[in-house]
Amino acid sequence: MIIRRTRESMSSGLGKDQVQPDMSHAILSLRTRAAEYSLGCGRLALLCAWNGRQDVCTEGRRVKVDDDTWLVMKGGSADVRIRGLQEIQALTILFRRGMPEEVLGTLITDEDRLLESGEPPSASILPFLSHLQTHDRSVTPVLLFIRRHCDMGLEDPLWYEEQFAFLLERMLMHHRSVVVRAHNIPVRRASTRREILRRVSLSTDFIHSCYDRPLTLGDMAKSAYLSRHHFLRLFKSINAVTPHEYLQRKRTSVAARLLRSSEMAVEQIVRQVGFDSRSTLFRALRRFHGLTPRQCRRMPQALPFMDPEALVLSV
Repeated sequence: MIIRRTRESMSSGLGKDQVQPDMSHAILSLRTRAAEYSLGCGRLALLCAWNGRQDVCTEGRRVKVDDDTWLVMKGGSADVRIRGLQEIQALTILFRRGMPEEVLGTLITDEDRLLESGEPPSASILPFLSHLQTHDRSVTPVLLFIRRHCDMGLEDPLWYEEQFAFLLERMLMHHRSVVVRAHNIPVRRASTRREILRRVSLSTDFIHSCYDRPLTLGDMAKSAYLSRHHFLRLFKSINAVTPHEYLQRKRTSVAARLLRSSEMAVEQIVRQVGFDSRSTLFRALRRFHGLTPRQCRRMPQALPFMDPEALVLSV
């Protein structure tokens, strides 16, 4: 077990050897305003962040992990960059090589693998999708539990081994919910369904990473390599909301966090999250959460992104 902790205001240039040993688990726990590190270990990794973003460059694309999301990587290389005006808490978990297959080998079914390939692959291939996933009641409680004990200074390898096993099982539960959503795609062929889910997932990655820009339906459809009409229909069949509502919910979630955790003026928050006016923010807060900006300032905990039943996160 290798645990790397920093609580420095600036921590850049973390070397690969500090985060990717092959024979044991590794946890990178940072509280910092600036850091850079690389992943290239050929094994499963999970990244998350609170109070800011982890900017991840992988497979020729850039995604940003923040308070609303977590990212699983199945062994590909990545360069990670953290920058913020305030302290960001980042947590990156690298699973011991072979452990995910050991834990999930008897649990994974052919149904779990339907999103991976047309034929059932070998048991060594994990079914997880390398796209941003939103926090929920399955994975997030375990992540927060691990984060809390890591912050407390716990360095018990057996304890982490057990928690990582629980985490993998919860990740499989989350993946199964994605499979259920994929069955809502109105096509017959499994290969077509997989490709549509992949493309729509690219668009949700795009929204979570670029919500602060003036996005159009054309921009979002382009990120999914789909025409506007097909994108609109397929996005809603998978996510149960339109792309515009998904984008507005994302902006509202970030705005509510800024209202709660900072002294930023409302006008500044409006510009920072991509809304076009104060009134748009006010209407979105009222529609999605039934709150005013002043009430958000007094909220004891952050608001969930999508599911009102989801676990509410707090740093």
